[in-house]
Amino acid sequence: MTSPSAADPIAALNEVLSEVIDLIQEVKQAHRTVSETHSLHVELDKLFDDLRRWGRLLMEEDEALGASPLASMPSVAGRQPPNLWPTGATDEEVRLFVGDQLNRLSKHLVAALADQNDEGSRAVLSGVEQELLGHIQLLNETRA
Repeated sequence: MTSPSAADPIAALNEVLSEVIDLIQEVKQAHRTVSETHSLHVELDKLFDDLRRWGRLLMEEDEALGASPLASMPSVAGRQPPNLWPTGATDEEVRLFVGDQLNRLSKHLVAALADQNDEGSRAVLSGVEQELLGHIQLLNETRA
């Protein structure tokens, strides 16, 4: 992970946005893999909703900074998601994978916050970070 320049708050914001877009695709696959009757499925459902909302918040912040949100990256539709579990996966495998991805997003958020000089962007990133930490904790509580 490379840290964007502090002189470019939009680059810092967009690095997080790109991670969120990737996670939307990954969590969608994870959600389909886990049985609807399992507690992990419920948490993935909530996480998916929050990821979409975070993506919208980050794009709105981009626009407030005068940037086109997806000018420097492909949208969800323009990305080819990997086939994460072609032969299926256990809940634990899914939980571990999603947990790793959330931890990666958390590191990007910390780096973006450190580099961010725009107060509006800092507020958005801080809010996402706090909610993300809640999801990480809940995901750890869904262990089988």
